[in-house]
Amino acid sequence: FGWAGAAVWLLVLIAGLWAVAGRSGELTDAGSGVLSPDNLIFLTAAFVIIKLIHELGHGLACKAMAKRERGGGEVRQVGVMMMAFMPLPYVDATSSWSFRSKWRRIVVAAAGMYVELFVAALAALLWSRTPEGTLAHQLSYNVMFVASVTTLLFNANPLIRFDGYYILSDIANL
Repeated sequence: FGWAGAAVWLLVLIAGLWAVAGRSGELTDAGSGVLSPDNLIFLTAAFVIIKLIHELGHGLACKAMAKRERGGGEVRQVGVMMMAFMPLPYVDATSSWSFRSKWRRIVVAAAGMYVELFVAALAALLWSRTPEGTLAHQLSYNVMFVASVTTLLFNANPLIRFDGYYILSDIANL
């Protein structure tokens, strides 16, 4: 959660984008089968694991920002909740709302998305370097799909009370 970490994150993100650049046909072909019955177990497993990593990102950011705030930032609850008939992990990082710095609150709110996009970039690198039809190729596509599409469509969306909503609230001083 410093400049060095941001630089590594950005480099990995650029490398992941570069790895899939110009391969839109392959991405589209793979995407057409993402909801097929044969792939649902992989998609579900990727979703649960990515959401676990997402929530850990919030928890770690909350702890890191608490050190800079010299207080607050306690993660009091970690658990599993049912959402859309699927058990999903959660971390209670609401103690970050007491941080004086809105930028530290934004870091905590955005941390899950940072982590997901980092994992998506790593999966893109793996997907681009594995032969089509292999298990590694299929799993990396599912991870890349879940970690990029869900974080951009749902978590970053300020119209839903997920991460993007809280980020926009802090930016707008609401």
